[in-house]
Amino acid sequence: MSHYHLRKENNCLNCDSEVQGRFCHVCGQENIEPKETFWHLVTHFVYDITHFDGKFFSSVKYLLTKPGFLSKEYIRGRRASYLNPIKMYVFISAFFFLFFFSIFKSSHETKSGEKEEKQNTGSYQKVRAGIEKEIGKIQKELDDPKTSQVEKQILINQLPLLQNELERIGKDTNDLKDLNYNKLNRPHIDYNSIKSYDSAQLRLPIEKRDSRILRVFTKRGIELEGRYGTDWSEILKMVGEKWLHSFPQLLFVSLPLFALMLRLLYVRRKNFYYVDHVIYAVHLYCAMFILMFLLFAIDKLKDFSYFGWLSFLNFPLFLYIVWYQYKSLKNFFTQSRRKTIFKFLLLVLMALFVMVILFAIGFLIFAFTV
Repeated sequence: MSHYHLRKENNCLNCDSEVQGRFCHVCGQENIEPKETFWHLVTHFVYDITHFDGKFFSSVKYLLTKPGFLSKEYIRGRRASYLNPIKMYVFISAFFFLFFFSIFKSSHETKSGEKEEKQNTGSYQKVRAGIEKEIGKIQKELDDPKTSQVEKQILINQLPLLQNELERIGKDTNDLKDLNYNKLNRPHIDYNSIKSYDSAQLRLPIEKRDSRILRVFTKRGIELEGRYGTDWSEILKMVGEKWLHSFPQLLFVSLPLFALMLRLLYVRRKNFYYVDHVIYAVHLYCAMFILMFLLFAIDKLKDFSYFGWLSFLNFPLFLYIVWYQYKSLKNFFTQSRRKTIFKFLLLVLMALFVMVILFAIGFLIFAFTV
């Protein structure tokens, strides 16, 4: 209870209802003097922070030590003592992904540096052999009587490009960084625009033309090359990074889908509504965020000499994550061990399938919007 002075008037300043006591029975606002001192403002701020912290830590304690307990308490209506599930999800997921992306960025930069160093000291013979092999394939196709004149012209146009690459790496065998060998196998190598690609397709017989899906991806490839250049490793890395940073949104989208899977698995439990499954899913996601944070933190700390022993905790923590998911299902839905194990395995398979589809769709969306 606050230490602010009560108003003498008994009308609520918020909804103008008649107040009986300290709080309005309609909107819940405290009937106190609207003017407050600076000290009151500071003490109110401190109270709100410590009140949130108290609820947060007690809720997290029950979340991690009693799987399924918070969800059961929520649907029973016992909510005042615990942090709201949505607030918990927002806070924990924000903290987890902030930590996750900081780790990914540092490890990604290290791997990129190692990869670049390895490429700079790469094998000249391997690159040269690959180009010579490609030239051999082109010459074989040119000698094939089944190859149409249009296809032969495209292949003939590719030969100077390959020969120029051979001459360039022959002059400087140490500088292979800018060599774009992957571009030699792309079907739109000679197409400077989508218009030229469409014209080439129209000149081909119908049975030799690209399929509709292949045309869509080829045209998108031409657009990306025109915008970002011909280094496809950089283009894929750019799409991959954008896709990776969409993980919070993708996981948030997967949450109601996960609740729908639970609804299907426990469709015969008429006492559970869809929103109950959503609450359970929110608490489960929060627990997984915290446990995965511990797993990543241990993996990061074990690189330091004084914390190498922490690596022994990885396997027990992984087992606890698996056990936690099973136990939360058993405690929340209160079914037998055999039924819970069966539904847990089925739920894992369904979740993996949905996640793969969801992330694949997300990757394609970002590939076409980057």
